[in-house]
Amino acid sequence: MNDFPGALPSSERSSKVALYAILIYKHDASKPVFLSSAVDLSSFPFFHRSSLKEHIYFHSRLVCSRTPKGNREVIELESGIGHLHVYTNKDTNVSVLVLSTKTYPLRIAFGLIDATQRLFHQKCRNKYEHVTQDLMEGALFSTDLQELLKKYQNPSEADKLSRVQKDLDEVKDVMLKNIDDLLQRGEKLDDLMKKSQDLSNSSYQFYRCVPSGVAAGAEADAAMSSEQAKKNNQCCKLY
Repeated sequence: MNDFPGALPSSERSSKVALYAILIYKHDASKPVFLSSAVDLSSFPFFHRSSLKEHIYFHSRLVCSRTPKGNREVIELESGIGHLHVYTNKDTNVSVLVLSTKTYPLRIAFGLIDATQRLFHQKCRNKYEHVTQDLMEGALFSTDLQELLKKYQNPSEADKLSRVQKDLDEVKDVMLKNIDDLLQRGEKLDDLMKKSQDLSNSSYQFYRCVPSGVAAGAEADAAMSSEQAKKNNQCCKLY
């Protein structure tokens, strides 16, 4: 995937700091169960948001299933959106994932994961343990998660919040991987996408023909009219 038309210059692109999503799953190595999410894609072109959201869910479930409990890992997504941070609590079996740009501070991202784990355990104990199928969006912990997403949009302010709760040291023992590192021998990401219930056919086609560097062109593309967007992305058939 290459950059969208009108992408931001590389110097501006590399300095962009943004937080896009927090997702919570009940961990399962075969198929994690979706519990809750908060997603902010307002900086992306309107007609791309639905497909991007589906890809976030697909990648989050895949990363969750392939990351051992107790490991703190950062996965660089091939779609150019950014970094997906993940941690699963061994005691509660709850996985929290945070999607941000690459420049979002690592310590703050995992501070957000820790804060989410604590608050979710406090407010949702005995509400998710026996859940075996994906919950509907907004069914559990939605308001609290939206508030956390909003609070942590500004890393400097979020850092103050984190330090009030706990004197956090620099995060250590974090593994940085790309999505291919999670694939088993002989597996192809394309095949997993075809089988995934998280992706509609239009979102799968979006992945195949929309250029990479999605986040890079987000703000510039947002200014495009829908007609221009249609013209520039005809192959994706999203309109």
